Amino acid sequence: MDVLNGLIVKAADGGLLQHLSTRSIQHRISLYADDVVIFLRPAASDLHLVTRILELFGDASGLKTNVQKSSVAPIHCSPVDMEMVTQIFPCKVETLPLKYLGLPLSLRKLSKEQLQPLIDRLADLLPNWKADLMTRAGRAIQVQHVLTATVIYHAMALDLPKWAIKAIDKIRRGFLWKGRKDVLGGHCLVAWGKVARPKELGGLGISDLQRLNWALRVRWLWLEKTDPSKSWADLPLQSSSTLKSILSTALTTEVGDGRNTLFWRDRWLMGLNVEDLTPHIFALVPARIANKRTVAEGIVEMAWIRDLRGTITWAVLSDFLTLSEVIADFSLSDGVPDKHIWKFSPTGQYSSKSAYDMLFLGSTSLGAYERIWESWAPSKCSFFLWLVMHNRCWTADRLARRGLPHPSVCPLCDQEEETIQHLLISCVFARQFWYFLLSRSGLPNLSPDNAICSLDDWWSRTVEKIPRDLQSGFNSIVILGAWSLWRHRNDCVFNGRSPSLASTLTLAGDELRMWCSAGAKGLNLLSTLMFMLDPGG
Repeated sequence: MDVLNGLIVKAADGGLLQHLSTRSIQHRISLYADDVVIFLRPAASDLHLVTRILELFGDASGLKTNVQKSSVAPIHCSPVDMEMVTQIFPCKVETLPLKYLGLPLSLRKLSKEQLQPLIDRLADLLPNWKADLMTRAGRAIQVQHVLTATVIYHAMALDLPKWAIKAIDKIRRGFLWKGRKDVLGGHCLVAWGKVARPKELGGLGISDLQRLNWALRVRWLWLEKTDPSKSWADLPLQSSSTLKSILSTALTTEVGDGRNTLFWRDRWLMGLNVEDLTPHIFALVPARIANKRTVAEGIVEMAWIRDLRGTITWAVLSDFLTLSEVIADFSLSDGVPDKHIWKFSPTGQYSSKSAYDMLFLGSTSLGAYERIWESWAPSKCSFFLWLVMHNRCWTADRLARRGLPHPSVCPLCDQEEETIQHLLISCVFARQFWYFLLSRSGLPNLSPDNAICSLDDWWSRTVEKIPRDLQSGFNSIVILGAWSLWRHRNDCVFNGRSPSLASTLTLAGDELRMWCSAGAKGLNLLSTLMFMLDPGG
């Protein structure tokens, strides 16, 4: 808030919020809901005017201002000013920072004390008594749609500091992996940086708070640029260099009259800005000029040349000729407003999703994400396959690397060292299981052979041989098979059961019946498994 001297008046009435703006000659009131907030200077004429407006509104609507519930907060006001204010508008005096609509208002950077209630509120939302009844996939949904959603309102308005994001991530991470607020590092199977990524990039679709904060807050810069009629558009917005860089990258401009396009900053030259096209010229322009000079001002009579400061070198001369040539044929269209385009959205308009997605450009994608997440398998089974693709299952090889007790050989075949890839695809027991499972679907020729050593390799090659309309069913059968093998393996390790192909196939059949009973009607490819009780069934 860049106000040298003024007041914040919070006036409470019968259920109406009014925001008073003195931006134009006439006072404007925008009607919303619940409270009134008024920003004004401590002048007697302004105070009498506001009081009269509130009285007129009360007469017209029947919603009278309750002075006892109202307050004023001075911003660099003198004692004389405050004495006059309390005489005209008798109510309690508060000091900044204060809360309005759940957000803290302050003249300075928010302290830990002011942001701690947000973090405490998230901790209070954790359903501790239910956490043990939830799968990790269920807790992931809770993290994204409850814990993360709670932060969005604050993230739209506040520049969340790194310590706050770290504290919130600690709560989200602990609940995901262990169902409680605090966890040890060993409980976290996948690094949080990978978890908090879109599913197509190998994550769980849980929002990265830092990127989400940037994507939400760049909206204000977009509105300031594209809708100068906003009541707050003339106020200086405090934004970081990161936000300005995001807007500069995402925004392109089709110049009309050139009055709403910055000559030096915006991308109006064939999708580039002056800095991209002629960096040596741009280096000679002071920032205070670059932030104000419009295209309409710069083009007229080559006025942009007068903005240059500094030494002229051969590189500068070369850039000068380039820029002059580009601008020579450029003409403005009087009466046609400039059009700003958000190039990462198909509509050309800003959206928080497109802003968030652009911050992941260049990231490596996970090829198996469609096969894992766009199937008829329950989310807990898809979550397990996600861990498999990241090689984060507690098999013997991972236990051995951490010095933990582990079986010396695979508990299913009793021949080789157990890894997740061996267990699910290259184990003799696993290959037999896949053969019988796929045979019941009429696909025995697609079962993995001895040359296959990776579940993802076999899965990605095999699904291409399946008709498009049956691929979802086939992906479900792969997830069903991997999940059944993992459950049978755990039964052998923790309950002392002996490996049994018949038991594993029965387990798969029972699991399939539950999937279909739960509404997975698209599993037509697996319908023949409904009667399967043993390999010879």
